[in-house]
Amino acid sequence: MRKQKIQQKPFNSDLDVAILGFHDGSAGQVSEWFEDVTGYKIRCYILQADSFELDIENENKNRVCQRTEFPSSGFFLGRPFIASSDWISYLIKNGIQKVLPLTPNNAERLLQIEICQKHGIELVSAIHPTVVILSKAIVHPGVWINAQCTIGYKSEVLPGSIINTGVQIDHHNVLENCCQIDPGVVTAGFVTLRKGCHVHTGATIINRIEIGEQAIVGAGSVVINNIHPRTTVVGVPAREIKPKKP
Repeated sequence: MRKQKIQQKPFNSDLDVAILGFHDGSAGQVSEWFEDVTGYKIRCYILQADSFELDIENENKNRVCQRTEFPSSGFFLGRPFIASSDWISYLIKNGIQKVLPLTPNNAERLLQIEICQKHGIELVSAIHPTVVILSKAIVHPGVWINAQCTIGYKSEVLPGSIINTGVQIDHHNVLENCCQIDPGVVTAGFVTLRKGCHVHTGATIINRIEIGEQAIVGAGSVVINNIHPRTTVVGVPAREIKPKKP
């Protein structure tokens, strides 16, 4: 695929938002309600890469659900799809001053947020209207909170966090930048999720637990002890997976 040229014509709207990421289960899902809920307008989807190639027919053969949508011919869901490693220049040249960070890789999303902050690009959030945010909780700009989630009393959610369907975050939790919480996760009180960690589907974390930076908690795990940074734990109770010897 030929490298796309940077579009020069500015949109000139304070409501324009670029979505970083394009996957149908995140960006696609959010696009169904984002504009109605926030009043913003999605102007494009961004992939941090110089090219994008995908055999859509072959991709769908690997899926039971045949309704997944993919970028095609420079568009995704009817809006421009921009594959460029210099995506920040595209935003600046087109006057797009707001982004919603949905890139699935936590480390990459964190770097993208830092680039946006350096260039004065505003972060915006996508919070589904069914989300319950309890008293004195703080939700910073630049997060996605999907349907049927609860953010507990005096909890804090920092930029880049992704909280998927049906997650329960209890009181006094702290979710640091770009952590990712999959559907059905439950955390008790005073839990801390450090930067870039990933808690997979249906995991349960008891009170006063810290999940270390870039740690991974496996699906269905029950966490009763602190998790060290950059480690993977699974099971009931959750135990660290030791790397296999060469």
